[in-house]
This record gives sequence, C-alpha cells and structure tokens, in this order.
Amino acid sequence: MILKSLRTWIALLLCSTMAGCVSMQDCVVDVETDVRNHVLAQKAWGEWSWCYDKLDYPMHFAKGFKDGYTNILEGGTGCQPTLPPRCYWKPHYQNAEGRGKTNAWFDGFSHGALAAQQDGHGSIGQIPISPTARANFMAKHAPQPTSPYANQHRPAPVPDAVAPGINVEIPPVRMDELSPLLPTIGSNGEPDAVPQRPYEEK
Repeated sequence: MILKSLRTWIALLLCSTMAGCVSMQDCVVDVETDVRNHVLAQKAWGEWSWCYDKLDYPMHFAKGFKDGYTNILEGGTGCQPTLPPRCYWKPHYQNAEGRGKTNAWFDGFSHGALAAQQDGHGSIGQIPISPTARANFMAKHAPQPTSPYANQHRPAPVPDAVAPGINVEIPPVRMDELSPLLPTIGSNGEPDAVPQRPYEEK
C-alpha cells in the first residue's frame, strides 16, 4: 500500500514538473522575443531618426516610432490604437502642450509601423506551416471551376403551386404580339382560319 502511494506521488510530481517546464519554456520564449523586438526597434530608430530632425516633440515621436515598429514585429496590423499609452493619461498631459506630445506619439507610431513593413518585418512573427498543410488548405478553399454555359439558356423557375395570399406578377402582353394569332373576320362575316406559325427548323 505504501509502495503504491509512493508511486502515485512520484507520478504526480513528474507531471507537475513537466507542466512547469513547459510554462517556463514559454516564459523564456516570450522574454527572448521581447528582447529581440526591443533591439530591432532601437536599431530601426537609429537608422530612421535622421528623417525626423525638425520635430516639436522628438522624444515622444521616437517613443511612438518604437512602439509602432514593435507592433509590427509582434504580428500587429500597424493601425494606431484608440488610446495612447497610460503614461499620457496623467493630468499634466491634459493641456495644449500635452496634446501635442500625445499627437507626436501617434504620428511616431504610424511612421514606425510603416518603417517596419518597409524593412521586411511584416511576417517575422509568423510560424511557418508544412507545405502539405498549406496545399491542403489552398485546395479546400480554392474556388470550384464552373462551366461558362452553366447559367445560359436556363429557363426561369416556375413554381409548382402558389400558396394562398401570395401575389404572382404576370407580365403584360401587347396586342401587336397577339394580332397575328387572332382570327380575322372575312367579307362573308365568318372568321378566317387562324394563321399558323412558320415551322422553324432546329
């Protein structure tokens, strides 16, 4: 009994250790990714900063630039967020100068995202899938070929029955279309024979 309990505890310990290793590995990957993105954003600002020498609030523009660049590296779309970072929510930013600094951050964000896309980092965070899985996905979602004659010469659907209360519109017929088919009254007062349609060879 004691041996069985000991085995159970060892199995539980091993399972918890393995789960802890997986979560620790995820944390290490997140830290490595954050450090890489930070280094790339700093390097990009060092290469692009010469384009933005004459700005009113260069420090806030640079912060926004790095944040926009990082957004692309993290797989984002590069669209400006609705709100700026929380540091711009403080009371001393709630004046004309503070709004200028906040707008400089927004402008820098857009320029940084564009710079990251131009540097070719738009898909840096994507994990590639196998060619077989990609081919299966493309085959499943590819449009099915259709015949160019599929919808030609198809008669309009005619309902088998009309439910009560549903109005069916009948197109009007002009009298000049019916006049060749109507009998005419001859000189003797009796109707002539109804003219026949000419036979059409198929």
